Amino acid sequence: MNAKKQRIFIFVSVFCLLILILIDCQKLEINNICDPRSDAFKEVQVSKIIAKDISPVCSKDYISTIILYSISGSVTGLISSGLKLSLNGIVLLSVESGSKNFYFMNILTSGSSYSVKVFNQPAGFFCSVTNGDGFVKNSDVDAVSVICSPTCNPCNLFLTNSGYPPNPGSAKNFDTSCMADGNYPGTGNYKAMVVDGVTRSASTSANLGDGQIDWVFAPNRTYRQFEGVIGTTNSTGLFTSALSLRFSANSKYWTGLNGNWTTNTSNTCDLWRSNSGSFTGGMGQGNSTLIADITAGWTPDACNLYNQQLICVEQ
Repeated sequence: MNAKKQRIFIFVSVFCLLILILIDCQKLEINNICDPRSDAFKEVQVSKIIAKDISPVCSKDYISTIILYSISGSVTGLISSGLKLSLNGIVLLSVESGSKNFYFMNILTSGSSYSVKVFNQPAGFFCSVTNGDGFVKNSDVDAVSVICSPTCNPCNLFLTNSGYPPNPGSAKNFDTSCMADGNYPGTGNYKAMVVDGVTRSASTSANLGDGQIDWVFAPNRTYRQFEGVIGTTNSTGLFTSALSLRFSANSKYWTGLNGNWTTNTSNTCDLWRSNSGSFTGGMGQGNSTLIADITAGWTPDACNLYNQQLICVEQ
């Protein structure tokens, strides 16, 4: 082989060797868990995020600042609906009756502060939070405790002294009238027995107590008006049989209810937003022990005719 051919052979051989080396190195890089560009690195990091494993890879920490941790804890004594918890005053969580635990899942990074508070109390109960404040430290928080206990038993209800227009904005907004009325006893928190199916609901199905929203009667609780005890609710916070004493003095009061505790969606004065004659409002009759009367005993009136009283229930 002459010198020229020898030089060409050597050049081609070196070139092929370089190609082989580059191909082999590319394969190596693809499987290099220390190379952030490699598939292996990405797979390892994803698995570590899922496992919340902050141990370094190849002496480097890539993920500890982006792993999300959960805030959770125990719930004791909750046998009523309506409890809502808040996290840092922003995220709301509804906790169902009978729940033993609550979870704000995968929501805060390490170093973040957390504050769990009661946003809405369940009917007839007062819930308090312990160990609700702190900082996330590279692990889930599970030591928060929510304890609920009855606020009253028996609980009181009263018929308002004044009548109120049908357009406070929602069923729940009638509550402020209960607290400001001349018949308010001076202590305790009271809510209006008025529903709209949006901010307050007693039952989705007839006499069942399902789908409740901020309902005013607590389960298995005795209630009384100024004349004496009227009866005890069932396990879903409803009266389903005749009361032992009339509900209130002879009266008309806004309810928005059907006689079976469901929401009368056609008779809520446009979700209690209107005092126009174009809408009607459902009313109860207190001078009775029958459930159909106390919920919907009067024929609905046009919303522009009269202000009506309210039944206010102690919480």
